[in-house]
Amino acid sequence: MQLSSRDARYGAHRHPGSAALVLLVTATILSDHRPVVALDPNKVITQYTHDVWQIEDGLPQNSVHCILQTRDGYLWLGTQEGLVRFDGVRFRVFDKENTDEIKNNFVRVLFEDREGSLWIGTDAGLNRLRSGEFSSYTTREGLSNDLVSAIHEDRAGTLWIGTRGGLNRITNGVLTAYRSKNGLSSDLVTCIHEDREGVLWIGTRGGLNHLKDGVLTSYSIEDGLSGTFVSSILEDREGRLWIATWGGGLDRFADGKFTTYTTRDGLSDDAVWCLYEDRAGSLWIGTVGGGLSRMRDGRFVAYTTKEGLSNDGVWSICEDREGSLWVGTNGGGLNRLMDGNVTTYTTREGLPDDQVRVVHENREGVLWIGTDDGLVQLQNGKITTYTIRDGLPDGTIWSLCDARDGGLWIGTGGGGLCRFKDGRITARPTRGTGNIKNIISLHAAGDGSVLIGTWGGGLIEYRDGSFAAYPLNGGFAGQVIRFIHADRENTLWIGTGGSGLTRIRNGNATIYTTKNGLSDDNLLSIYEDGDGNLWIGTWGGGLNLFRMGQFTTYGTKQGLFADVIFQILDDGTGNLWMSCNKGIFRVSKKNLLDVADGTSAVIDSIAYGTADGMRSRECNGGTSPAGCRTRDGKLWFPTIKGAAVVDPGRTVRNDLPPPVHVESVLADGRELLPQYKPSLATPVELSPGTRNLEFHFTALSYLVPDRVRFKFKLVGYDKDWADAGARRSAYYTHLPPGHYRFQVIACNNDSLWNQVGASFALDQLPHFYEALWFYALGASILFLTAGGAHRLRVRHLRARERELAARIDEALRQIKILRGLLPTCAWCKRIRDERGDWDTLESYVREHTEADFTHGICPDCKSTVYPPPVKE
Repeated sequence: MQLSSRDARYGAHRHPGSAALVLLVTATILSDHRPVVALDPNKVITQYTHDVWQIEDGLPQNSVHCILQTRDGYLWLGTQEGLVRFDGVRFRVFDKENTDEIKNNFVRVLFEDREGSLWIGTDAGLNRLRSGEFSSYTTREGLSNDLVSAIHEDRAGTLWIGTRGGLNRITNGVLTAYRSKNGLSSDLVTCIHEDREGVLWIGTRGGLNHLKDGVLTSYSIEDGLSGTFVSSILEDREGRLWIATWGGGLDRFADGKFTTYTTRDGLSDDAVWCLYEDRAGSLWIGTVGGGLSRMRDGRFVAYTTKEGLSNDGVWSICEDREGSLWVGTNGGGLNRLMDGNVTTYTTREGLPDDQVRVVHENREGVLWIGTDDGLVQLQNGKITTYTIRDGLPDGTIWSLCDARDGGLWIGTGGGGLCRFKDGRITARPTRGTGNIKNIISLHAAGDGSVLIGTWGGGLIEYRDGSFAAYPLNGGFAGQVIRFIHADRENTLWIGTGGSGLTRIRNGNATIYTTKNGLSDDNLLSIYEDGDGNLWIGTWGGGLNLFRMGQFTTYGTKQGLFADVIFQILDDGTGNLWMSCNKGIFRVSKKNLLDVADGTSAVIDSIAYGTADGMRSRECNGGTSPAGCRTRDGKLWFPTIKGAAVVDPGRTVRNDLPPPVHVESVLADGRELLPQYKPSLATPVELSPGTRNLEFHFTALSYLVPDRVRFKFKLVGYDKDWADAGARRSAYYTHLPPGHYRFQVIACNNDSLWNQVGASFALDQLPHFYEALWFYALGASILFLTAGGAHRLRVRHLRARERELAARIDEALRQIKILRGLLPTCAWCKRIRDERGDWDTLESYVREHTEADFTHGICPDCKSTVYPPPVKE
């Protein structure tokens, strides 16, 4: 819902001056950093990059009443539909539907105390977000009123709460209220500010108050205050106090006196709602109906819906740690002004047309810009436009070059050639000279003639008031002449649209095409470096280097940002800057030469686009000059939306590594992080059998969030870092039981990495049959079973052994073993015993063994004892 003036007057609250942004020291970055960029006060406000976020982008409601960046890097917004946390990509809303402690969705004021707690003032009391948990304070706890409009913590740690029912002081949990009966000018407190002397200033609906040593003093119109409704208070870096009033304008209080600024002094609206001083010292003023104003050196410049602001009612202003200015509006959503490395001049800055074709600086340092609706002279910051009414034969300016005897030659797109000199434009008649009305390139020769490159009419020479085709011996330059360049030896190089490159030396022409090594015959631009090398841009064939009679080609396959090269400019520090349909990019010349020499294979291109300040990435080319380097070192490029300017000496690198946070961890769809807590110090246990694990993370760099890149690793599972690119999530499935730590790091838009990052520890619990105790128990059972079986077997074997031993002993008792040598008579076979007696074998065995004898007759003896019968 958009507020009416009356609703805003009695309800909506600006970002208080007391809540000036604290320099951030995040837990993930160990060193303090200064901001990389502040809004350049010398730029016109329209030259800042401007972005808008509204309901369609994720805001719950389009009125942003307060903005605060906390020390962890998050941007917090207060809206009529809840508290919002923004990371540059995603909005997360906290409201009474998802947060029990929030009783009302109208958030009017935000403040972060010295302990890092976020205090939220709503229409139903005060909330605190601390360590991920919300708590609430209302009239039940002693607040004088539940509509909270201002919050401040003084240097002693005392919390001051401004409400519709007076001023509250909270010390050690004890609330003390100051109301009108105690001397406060009104019970409706709008803002609180503590100055450098420790004096507390309180703005109310009834005037200005200051509290010193427990004594309240009030200031009103009688004391010089311009209005009684004080909406915001700010102390600038010089110690001056600025007081915003509703209807009375802006007051400055210094040396006990008030000085008032109103619309008569250039202020856009006398109903002022919020104030903010940025790092560059500019004072920003948010008004109820006049948009945003910037005050610098006593001058006001307005930025309203006419210039691009989403709504002229400005409720809140905040500068983030990277130097961007955030502006909350009444019904227009969230705006952001950012200073980029590219400055653009368009119709907003005074050009007659946004379609810029050529840019040229003359010998006197005057800049000339050719557009589709006239010629622009830019000198000492002043823009002068020349059109058909001033003598131009055609308003489309396609080519420019200095005249040898002073002045400027102008080639038009349909009106032929003309000249500017001494403030006058004179056309050159082209009757009977062929197709030379469309002039896309010009070159003033040393002999006073002018070479003219046409679209469709070839190369023309203008000499002594006459036009004629340029004589070529040995070749034909082509019908579309895109550029004419005279090198240090006064050799002419003619670039054509489809016929290659022509060299004219001593009147003789040599033609170079793809047959000779050019990557493409459709040429667009040329640059000669200090070593005499020629760099040639083509339409689709990338970049060519002509060195020592040989061509080297560079293209997107090697890392060049584009294959269409409209212009090539040297910044004087070793870089070539090129324009194309996708923006402006730069490449180190050494890098290009190393690729040509074979010592490097990859080209490192750094590109600039709309996020860097261009109104459109699409540059213009095919006319000459499609850009120039001015004597102050700035590089100018024509685009379809104005002239884009880069100052290579002042390009700023973002030296702030982004704070990194793990925001959500899901196990089979169940959130593991405690509600609203960004991190955990102790491991979280995953239930046995968890199949799917999701990590969602972010990095808080707001300049160009699309260029933020991530890497992650699950320690205990991954060996190397995984490159997530711009994706802010990671997924794992079927993790085996174990201890893990998820780590994520990120880089900002300039590839500066936060190597510390953020982490999340977890333990994947096993099923009972996967647990160590189960394995130990199983091993024990197996061991015991095997041991028991072994003991039974040993017992059985030992029993058998005893049985066998017994049987052997029994057998041995039955047998005596004879050992040794037995002396035996060779004739009678008697045996000599140990006594020396000779015994028969039977006697000896019977004596020495327990054997018994049985007697029989062996077969051999049987024939002797019983001879066979004799046949008769």
